[in-house]
Amino acid sequence: MNTATPIDTARLNLLLTELRLPAVRHLWASLCERSDKEGWPAARFLATLIEHELAERDRRRLERHLGEAKLLAGKTLATFDFEAVPMISRAQVAALCAGDAWLAQGANVILFGPPGGGKSHLSSAIGLSLLEKGYRVLFMRTSDLVQKLQVARRELALEAALHRLDRFDLLILDDITYVSKDQAETSVLFELISARYERRSLLITANQPFGEWGKIFPDPAMTLAAVDRLVHHATIFEMNVESYRRRTAIDRKQHGPGRPAHYATSKNVAPVSPRDNQPHP
Repeated sequence: MNTATPIDTARLNLLLTELRLPAVRHLWASLCERSDKEGWPAARFLATLIEHELAERDRRRLERHLGEAKLLAGKTLATFDFEAVPMISRAQVAALCAGDAWLAQGANVILFGPPGGGKSHLSSAIGLSLLEKGYRVLFMRTSDLVQKLQVARRELALEAALHRLDRFDLLILDDITYVSKDQAETSVLFELISARYERRSLLITANQPFGEWGKIFPDPAMTLAAVDRLVHHATIFEMNVESYRRRTAIDRKQHGPGRPAHYATSKNVAPVSPRDNQPHP
């Protein structure tokens, strides 16, 4: 005769909802039935529920961080043509994708090269790899971010805007040399660089070498100070190759794919197993 106390499933589901354990609430009944059938010890049943809950939390966090990162769709290390950019070491890129050492130091990465050389692709791919390891990343065109910071300054909220960017372990500034040589724009850019110096990392792509950065900053002293802060702890890549974009455009025209997605999302990025990585708190 079965004398087990019946379970109030409605109340249990309510309690699990209040405890914010959606995976446990969804799976407990089926896992309970399986554990009874297979004779699991209570500890195994509990551990299995917890593992599923943690995996679901990792999945939701990755999805949320991917949505806010604004990474370029389809730009992954798997799709980057290393053979077309022989001066880029796979081993060095792999070390950057580990993230722990240089991000902890607030170090920077700078990619130089002409347009179409794969700088944006590689920077977005590195960002995706770091995001999959639990780091928070934001990819933006430098001119777009500078305009947002200008608005914040006019509203007397620049300090707060810079503080909000601190939540990102890596800020990718694409096409920094397209910022116009305007005192208002370059001053907020300099403040951003200074605010993150030795605290939070930057990954910058640039079409022009440092010697041409006088076209960005109107004041030579500001140019020198900005460059000094960026290179103090930096890994620098020079990607002086034929336009990668031009070559791939010919191939796309021949194969006729549809218009690619603009940003990377959970729907167009290959799924990863978050528990296989070491999440960053």
